[in-house]
Amino acid sequence: MALNIDSMINSAGSVLRGEASGSVKFLAVMLSALIVWAGVVTVKDWNTQGAATLKSQQGRFHTLLILAEEYKNLAPNNTARAAGNIDVAAVFAQVSERMQLGSRVNRITPDGRNQSVEINRLYADEVADLQKELASRGVKFIAAELRALPSGRERLMTLSAIIGPAE
Repeated sequence: MALNIDSMINSAGSVLRGEASGSVKFLAVMLSALIVWAGVVTVKDWNTQGAATLKSQQGRFHTLLILAEEYKNLAPNNTARAAGNIDVAAVFAQVSERMQLGSRVNRITPDGRNQSVEINRLYADEVADLQKELASRGVKFIAAELRALPSGRERLMTLSAIIGPAE
Protein backbone atom coordinates (compact mmCIF):
# COMPACT_ATOMS: atom_id res chain seq x y z
CA MET A 1 0.00 0.00 0.00
CA ALA A 2 1.71 3.09 -1.22
CA LEU A 3 0.86 6.51 0.02
CA ASN A 4 -0.06 8.86 -2.70
CA ILE A 5 0.77 12.32 -1.40
CA ASP A 6 -0.77 14.08 -4.39
CA SER A 7 -4.13 12.41 -3.82
CA MET A 8 -4.03 13.23 -0.10
CA ILE A 9 -3.32 16.89 -0.84
CA ASN A 10 -6.10 17.00 -3.43
CA SER A 11 -8.54 15.35 -0.98
CA ALA A 12 -7.60 17.79 1.78
CA GLY A 13 -7.95 20.68 -0.64
CA SER A 14 -11.40 19.59 -1.72
CA VAL A 15 -12.48 19.25 1.95
CA LEU A 16 -11.15 22.70 2.74
CA ARG A 17 -12.87 24.21 -0.29
CA GLY A 18 -16.12 22.54 0.79
CA GLU A 19 -16.40 20.44 -2.42
CA ALA A 20 -16.52 17.04 -0.71
CA SER A 21 -19.82 15.89 0.78
CA GLY A 22 -20.04 16.62 4.53
CA SER A 23 -16.87 18.71 4.46
CA VAL A 24 -18.61 21.83 5.75
CA LYS A 25 -19.89 19.92 8.78
CA PHE A 26 -16.48 18.33 9.26
CA LEU A 27 -14.75 21.74 9.18
CA ALA A 28 -17.33 23.20 11.57
CA VAL A 29 -16.80 20.32 14.02
CA MET A 30 -13.01 20.64 13.76
CA LEU A 31 -13.16 24.42 14.24
CA SER A 32 -15.49 24.00 17.24
CA ALA A 33 -13.17 21.39 18.75
CA LEU A 34 -10.19 23.71 18.25
CA ILE A 35 -12.04 26.59 19.94
CA VAL A 36 -13.07 24.37 22.88
CA TRP A 37 -9.52 23.03 23.24
CA ALA A 38 -8.10 26.61 23.21
CA GLY A 39 -10.68 27.65 25.81
CA VAL A 40 -9.81 24.72 28.09
CA VAL A 41 -6.08 25.45 27.81
CA THR A 42 -6.69 29.16 28.56
CA VAL A 43 -8.89 28.45 31.60
CA LYS A 44 -6.36 25.91 32.89
CA ASP A 45 -3.61 28.51 32.52
CA TRP A 46 -5.73 31.09 34.40
CA ASN A 47 -6.35 28.54 37.14
CA THR A 48 -2.63 27.77 37.43
CA GLN A 49 -1.78 31.48 37.59
CA GLY A 50 -4.54 32.06 40.14
CA ALA A 51 -3.26 29.25 42.34
CA ALA A 52 0.29 30.64 42.18
CA THR A 53 -0.98 34.13 43.03
CA LEU A 54 -3.03 32.75 45.90
CA LYS A 55 -0.01 30.93 47.36
CA SER A 56 2.06 34.11 47.06
CA GLN A 57 -0.64 36.18 48.78
CA GLN A 58 -0.99 33.58 51.54
CA GLY A 59 2.76 33.74 52.13
CA ARG A 60 2.68 37.53 52.30
CA PHE A 61 -0.29 37.46 54.67
CA HIS A 62 1.47 34.93 56.92
CA THR A 63 4.57 37.15 57.00
CA LEU A 64 2.41 40.16 57.83
CA LEU A 65 0.79 38.27 60.72
CA ILE A 66 4.20 37.35 62.10
CA LEU A 67 5.38 40.98 61.86
CA ALA A 68 2.19 42.24 63.51
CA GLU A 69 2.61 39.76 66.36
CA GLU A 70 6.24 40.82 66.86
CA TYR A 71 5.18 44.48 66.85
CA LYS A 72 2.48 43.82 69.44
CA ASN A 73 5.01 42.08 71.67
CA LEU A 74 7.26 45.14 71.74
CA ALA A 75 7.02 47.11 74.98
CA PRO A 76 4.85 50.20 74.35
CA ASN A 77 7.12 52.41 76.47
CA ASN A 78 10.18 51.52 74.41
CA THR A 79 8.51 52.10 71.06
CA ALA A 80 6.95 55.36 72.20
CA ARG A 81 10.25 56.65 73.55
CA ALA A 82 12.11 55.56 70.46
CA ALA A 83 9.63 57.35 68.24
CA GLY A 84 9.99 60.60 70.21
CA ASN A 85 6.91 62.11 68.61
CA ILE A 86 4.03 61.08 70.84
CA ASP A 87 0.77 62.94 70.36
CA VAL A 88 0.10 63.64 74.03
CA ALA A 89 -3.39 65.03 73.39
CA ALA A 90 -4.43 61.94 71.44
CA VAL A 91 -3.04 59.61 74.10
CA PHE A 92 -4.87 61.52 76.84
CA ALA A 93 -8.10 61.43 74.82
CA GLN A 94 -7.80 57.65 74.39
CA VAL A 95 -7.08 57.08 78.07
CA SER A 96 -9.87 59.38 79.27
CA GLU A 97 -12.32 57.66 76.93
CA ARG A 98 -11.18 54.22 78.09
CA MET A 99 -11.51 55.25 81.75
CA GLN A 100 -14.86 56.98 81.04
CA LEU A 101 -13.78 60.30 82.51
CA GLY A 102 -16.11 62.14 80.14
CA SER A 103 -17.56 65.32 81.64
CA ARG A 104 -15.15 65.18 84.58
CA VAL A 105 -12.35 66.45 82.32
CA ASN A 106 -12.61 70.19 82.93
CA ARG A 107 -9.73 71.51 80.83
CA ILE A 108 -7.23 70.35 78.19
CA THR A 109 -4.91 73.01 76.80
CA PRO A 110 -1.73 72.65 74.78
CA ASP A 111 1.50 73.75 76.38
CA GLY A 112 4.16 73.29 73.70
CA ARG A 113 4.80 69.56 73.37
CA ASN A 114 2.93 69.02 76.63
CA GLN A 115 -0.73 69.29 77.64
CA SER A 116 -2.22 70.99 80.68
CA VAL A 117 -5.21 69.05 82.01
CA GLU A 118 -7.67 69.39 84.85
CA ILE A 119 -9.93 66.56 85.95
CA ASN A 120 -12.58 66.83 88.68
CA ARG A 121 -14.25 64.27 90.97
CA LEU A 122 -11.61 61.54 90.80
CA TYR A 123 -11.27 58.70 93.30
CA ALA A 124 -7.78 57.80 94.51
CA ASP A 125 -7.71 54.55 92.54
CA GLU A 126 -8.70 56.43 89.36
CA VAL A 127 -5.72 58.77 89.81
CA ALA A 128 -3.41 55.75 90.12
CA ASP A 129 -5.02 54.06 87.10
CA LEU A 130 -4.70 57.27 85.06
CA GLN A 131 -0.99 57.48 85.85
CA LYS A 132 -0.46 53.80 84.91
CA GLU A 133 -2.42 54.09 81.64
CA LEU A 134 -0.56 57.21 80.57
CA ALA A 135 2.82 55.71 81.50
CA SER A 136 2.09 52.55 79.53
CA ARG A 137 1.55 54.74 76.44
CA GLY A 138 4.72 56.79 76.92
CA VAL A 139 3.20 59.85 78.64
CA LYS A 140 4.20 61.02 82.12
CA PHE A 141 3.17 63.63 84.66
CA ILE A 142 5.65 66.50 84.48
CA ALA A 143 3.95 68.49 87.23
CA ALA A 144 0.75 67.83 89.15
CA GLU A 145 -1.40 69.33 91.87
CA LEU A 146 -3.88 67.09 93.63
CA ARG A 147 -6.63 68.62 95.79
CA ALA A 148 -8.79 66.42 98.00
CA LEU A 149 -12.41 67.45 98.48
CA PRO A 150 -14.68 65.83 101.07
CA SER A 151 -17.72 64.11 99.59
CA GLY A 152 -19.60 62.14 102.22
CA ARG A 153 -17.46 59.27 103.44
CA GLU A 154 -15.28 59.29 100.31
CA ARG A 155 -12.78 61.91 99.27
CA LEU A 156 -12.94 63.05 95.69
CA MET A 157 -9.91 64.68 94.12
CA THR A 158 -9.28 67.36 91.58
CA LEU A 159 -6.17 66.83 89.50
CA SER A 160 -4.42 69.69 87.72
CA ALA A 161 -1.41 68.43 85.80
CA ILE A 162 0.99 69.02 82.97
CA ILE A 163 1.56 65.81 81.01
CA GLY A 164 4.13 65.20 78.33
CA PRO A 165 6.12 62.51 76.54
CA ALA A 166 8.26 60.30 78.77
CA GLU A 167 11.88 60.62 77.70
